[in-house]
Amino acid sequence: MTGITVVGNHDFGLGFQLAGIHNTFVEENIEQRVALILAEKETDILVLHDEDYKKLSSQLRKRASESVKPIVIAVGSLEEDELRVRIKKVIGVDLYKK
Repeated sequence: MTGITVVGNHDFGLGFQLAGIHNTFVEENIEQRVALILAEKETDILVLHDEDYKKLSSQLRKRASESVKPIVIAVGSLEEDELRVRIKKVIGVDLYKK
């Protein structure tokens, strides 16, 4: 199990590396790497930049959005509610509930 994996450009990956996450992939072909990670199911959390997530094919985005392991998190300007729903789906608890 690899825990958290980050896929993206150099600057995006570097930020996570500085935070202590060393399982990062700097990729030109993000689609191919994401498909591989989803198929292997070795990663618990896959982090992508939301702009890269939006560029994935509709079929791969659907697979990513429905995946429980790994859960795919798009970081950036995507709606917070989507992240809330995904976290609730994985752990069964609404962390945002007041």
